Amino acid sequence: MLNNDTQLEASWLQRLQQNDEQALAAIMRKYYTALYNYGARFTNDEALIKDCIQEVFISLWQRRENATSILSSRYYLLRAVKNRVLKSLHQHNLHTGSMEGEDAYDFLQEFSVEKLIIDRQMSEEQATILRKTMAQLSKRQHELIYLKFYQQLDHAQIAGLMNLSRQSVYNLLHETIQKLRNLWQAEIFNQ
Repeated sequence: MLNNDTQLEASWLQRLQQNDEQALAAIMRKYYTALYNYGARFTNDEALIKDCIQEVFISLWQRRENATSILSSRYYLLRAVKNRVLKSLHQHNLHTGSMEGEDAYDFLQEFSVEKLIIDRQMSEEQATILRKTMAQLSKRQHELIYLKFYQQLDHAQIAGLMNLSRQSVYNLLHETIQKLRNLWQAEIFNQ
């Protein structure tokens, strides 16, 4: 299935390069929800997120001659949306005098505990422990989990999105999983 998706994306990008508006529409349909959900991790401003996504697709259309050089549509679009959202937030912060820096944005992630309860028939007690455990992770760890397990990006793509080296992604993922495991076990034993 992944191979079919890759071939389909390559076909869309090739058609896009040949001025096929339907290819752009297909890419938009496939990725809009994922892009919106990712943008919502950085801000609650719905209009800003939608504007940024629209700007990304306009830019993709304007630069369609280079479309076939895109190796992963999902990665390219997630990266572009993140950059646009963070740039807009940065410009807003400059106007309002807010703090700047690498951690100036919050990565807002609400893990769907309810879905986990239904899918895995977890008890409410376990869901509470999971919420407490997840709350102890840093913003970077939340973003890493989201990109790895919700967006299924590989380590190199995550490194690019989070401005880390590939080794740092491996290390942070290992550290995050280890921390989750230790916190989970500590919570279970404290019950």
